[in-house]
Amino acid sequence: MDLVITQELARAENQAALKRAYELIKSANMGKSEFDPLESFSPDLFVLCAEQALKMGQPEVSEDCIQMYFKVKGPVTQFLGRAHLCRAQLCAPKSSDNLEEFENCVTQYMKAINFAKGEPRYYFLVYNASVLYWHMVRPFLKPGCHQYVIPSLSQIVSVLNQTEEEDKEWRAELMLELLECYLQAGKKEEAAKLCSTAAPFIKARVPQKYQQMYSVMVRHELMDELQLKMERKHSISLSVSFHINSLKAKLDKNDLPEDACSILKRAYRQLGLYNLQRFPAVREEKMLLLFELARFSLTLKCEEITSDCLSDLKKMDSKDPGKLIEIECLECELEASRLENKVRVYLRTAVEAQLSIVNRLDVVLQRAIRLGDPRAIHVVCTAQWNACLPLLQRSLRHHLRKPLTAVAEILEKVDSLMTLLRCQVHMEMASIEEDEDRMEPAMEHLRKAMQLDTLGLYRDSLEMALTRLHLCTMLYQSPERPEDRATMIIQQAERAIPKDSVRKRRALLVTAGLALAPDTFQIVLDSENEAKVSTGKTRGRFTYLFAKARHHMLSVDKAAGHLRRLGNENDQESRIHIWAELAKVARKQGVWDVCRTASRFCLLYDSMKAKKPSRQKRGKKKRNTEGSVQDAWGPLEVTLPQRWPHGLLRKLAEVGFISAEVRLVSFGVPQCQEALAGLFSESPGPRHGCGCAPRGDRQL
Repeated sequence: MDLVITQELARAENQAALKRAYELIKSANMGKSEFDPLESFSPDLFVLCAEQALKMGQPEVSEDCIQMYFKVKGPVTQFLGRAHLCRAQLCAPKSSDNLEEFENCVTQYMKAINFAKGEPRYYFLVYNASVLYWHMVRPFLKPGCHQYVIPSLSQIVSVLNQTEEEDKEWRAELMLELLECYLQAGKKEEAAKLCSTAAPFIKARVPQKYQQMYSVMVRHELMDELQLKMERKHSISLSVSFHINSLKAKLDKNDLPEDACSILKRAYRQLGLYNLQRFPAVREEKMLLLFELARFSLTLKCEEITSDCLSDLKKMDSKDPGKLIEIECLECELEASRLENKVRVYLRTAVEAQLSIVNRLDVVLQRAIRLGDPRAIHVVCTAQWNACLPLLQRSLRHHLRKPLTAVAEILEKVDSLMTLLRCQVHMEMASIEEDEDRMEPAMEHLRKAMQLDTLGLYRDSLEMALTRLHLCTMLYQSPERPEDRATMIIQQAERAIPKDSVRKRRALLVTAGLALAPDTFQIVLDSENEAKVSTGKTRGRFTYLFAKARHHMLSVDKAAGHLRRLGNENDQESRIHIWAELAKVARKQGVWDVCRTASRFCLLYDSMKAKKPSRQKRGKKKRNTEGSVQDAWGPLEVTLPQRWPHGLLRKLAEVGFISAEVRLVSFGVPQCQEALAGLFSESPGPRHGCGCAPRGDRQL
């Protein structure tokens, strides 16, 4: 009986043979064997059939076989550990969102490892379990998820050391990955403790990986600096790594020395001491160091060193197509760096040259995709993103639709762990699609960005953008929330055709303001309406001017109580974004009174203090030190944060500039408006929309 089933499993290269073997096993287990019901049956065949079904994509068959195996309770052999490995693969999580499935899967792997580590003849199961575990855990090696991996991975590394696994390179690889997990999770003490044991092992048994280990220790200061300096004296590669990574550590602390370029030049001169002819391995090591030195020099704007490194890489005449792709990417990045100052002021020739670099990198990316080299793909995608950054303006970004689409698709196909870059690419793709009124693709890009934003850096802005696009698709419905109604109306005003009169567009913008502040928006808006000014019966030389000023002050002061009247219904962050959007759209369309009023309401959130003011007498006002007027009808019932998040702080800064600009317009000084608008072009990076802060913080 066992022989027949074993033969069927050996021939189970197609679905029919597997099904035949499975039916024989199931019938024998139920005592209804077509051969001999009384014949003995080995439980090991359950596991063999489960493994074969797993390979052939039949998880239901595999699951049934494993369940039958554990019900039989066969002898304790290697097949017990193999059964746990099968069950672990069957319950592997589909994504990094399901932590419960992850824990169940890890439990099965640990059962197999704990079973196998006690018997030397079963040590191979420990190795197999570590390999299968690593494939399963890869989706959790994303920012914000490393802490979930640490407990199980540390146990696996410990057991592999305990069993003295012969594959030393695999052990070193897992040690380095565990070290990275510790650092990403902010556990620097545990990382330093791991280095004390992992560094000697890697240096003695896997010397080709020690430079990577050494670089991490220098970058994150995980060992005594004196000891690290002593080690670099005996190795050119370690000395170069020390210079580069010590500067990276200082750059992380924003404490970069003034002679950084001189230090990098010293590292470059040391690289020239390598003898490449006799030692091919050293040739590979030098190429990697040249790439690292060139890219970091480019980050520090030491273009001369990057150019020298690039020249040396070309002279080495590598035949590796992946390395040739990296060299071409480095060449494009150096060319883009030389154009940076001209692109910053958006000279036509510079923008065209930058677009040609983007198109060239798009062709290089297609070569990398055909090659199938993951490292080359990631290098090209990073270079392409950095090349696209200066061109992400409303008037230019439509040129980037094709190259950014290619980047997003290939990174999604290889399931890249560069989640921050992927999130940002999808955010920009959503803006590009929205510009061309393709709402559904734009919403899909935003959903993907939200899934990739594992650290929650863009959660609020993504949720608001998705809500805004969803409102744009609501043709015959009116939202209940005033914030949603205002957002919908602003979108309608923004998409108004040029033929529409200013009066029509103004009516839409005023309606949006009334939705947000029905009690005071019209009053504040009327502060500039001369028809509302009442001079009374007295007539004098300055009567009208006095009445106009008094009307303006009384109307504007009404805005101070707006937050108090909102009470607990005040969705601060959402309303700040909506007021800012209203101000920007009004500015773009030349509706200056609405722009000034919207800016005033937006900046009201920043001008009010978190501390509740003391109660004043009825009918009086008190002016605070910042010049904002507080309502005297009692203390405000809203508490505002002392420090805004970075995104909101930048938004408030934008509105502050807009408010200054449109107030100059109200004084009839258009040349001042142009001068102030020119300030935006002086910012160290591209502009987005109206006076947006530069995006240099998003460069990789």
